Amino acid sequence: MARFIKMRLGARGTKPGSLIFIGEQKTEQVSIQVMKFDRTMLSEETPGTIEEALGMIEDGYMTWINIFGLHDTELVRSLGEQLNIDELMLEDILNTDHRTRLTEEEEEGQLFFITKLLSKQESGKKLEAEQLSIITGKNYVVTLQERPLGHFDPVRERIRRSKDRIRIIHSDYLAYALLDTMVDSYLDLLAEIGALIDEMEEEILHHTGKETSGKLYLLRTELNYMRRIVLPLKEMTFAFLKSSSGLIRGDTKEFITDLHEHVVLAYESIEVYYSLVADQLDVYNSMISNRSNEIMKVLTVFAAIFIPLTFIAGIYGMNFRRIPELEMEYGYLYFWILIISVAIGLFIYFRRKKWF
Repeated sequence: MARFIKMRLGARGTKPGSLIFIGEQKTEQVSIQVMKFDRTMLSEETPGTIEEALGMIEDGYMTWINIFGLHDTELVRSLGEQLNIDELMLEDILNTDHRTRLTEEEEEGQLFFITKLLSKQESGKKLEAEQLSIITGKNYVVTLQERPLGHFDPVRERIRRSKDRIRIIHSDYLAYALLDTMVDSYLDLLAEIGALIDEMEEEILHHTGKETSGKLYLLRTELNYMRRIVLPLKEMTFAFLKSSSGLIRGDTKEFITDLHEHVVLAYESIEVYYSLVADQLDVYNSMISNRSNEIMKVLTVFAAIFIPLTFIAGIYGMNFRRIPELEMEYGYLYFWILIISVAIGLFIYFRRKKWF
């Protein structure tokens, strides 16, 4: 499955609002987790149907419904019917290649977030993105993920163990907490990439090999992949901050401001790391070129020394009967003295010129 643009064969030619799953099915069966809480009460359930989960929404309590698996279009359709979600929005939820964005539905009093969760592939070398959709209402938050991942385990543990602000029954703060946890995971991945860049600097300077260029190219590709995800996220968090929706309370704006600053930090880090990798590639190519030049210089010096020697040997290798030196008693010795003298003389000359 392509990481940047996914195939849309099933959706080609369909009318707008058609509920067709676009992407790779990453879990066999859809599962649902529900956390319902207030300051003093917390319950966790795993309902079997979306209708049962939505039936747990109740005034005076915050209900967080987490759906794992997007391939069940009927479940998504039922979710839309129960919460009065527009078909175009449902279509975007099922398109796992959709661009990150924030949509406000003033009539229904809802906020829709579409963004990406980042994690490492099983090989541990490349990153992969999975779509996260967040539907925020007055007293509920619905999250839809492609498969069960541990990104939001810290939020769940915080709800279980504390009775601080996150247990206040306001959906805007819970949505912020989920997005903040997601951005923290971005920063953790960037910290790992930064450590790899530092290691590559040492490798380039001391152990330049064939694998080095492959590692640098991989780092550049992964940074480009993260840039594609974080850039629209910066736009989304800014829209979240400037939203006039009645769901967003004034005291939550301060936290959203901090969230936006973290996203800006992540994007700036990507840009800096990309420049560093590009510089490392330039240094690597320069070192390879310099090494090749050094080798060619040595070979050229040897060739320059042997050219006159070959010329002298060629003269005395001619098939003329009357070459004067052939009749000399020590002609062979004189020949070697001449050859060695010319070679040493050229060697000394090249050294004085600092040609090698």
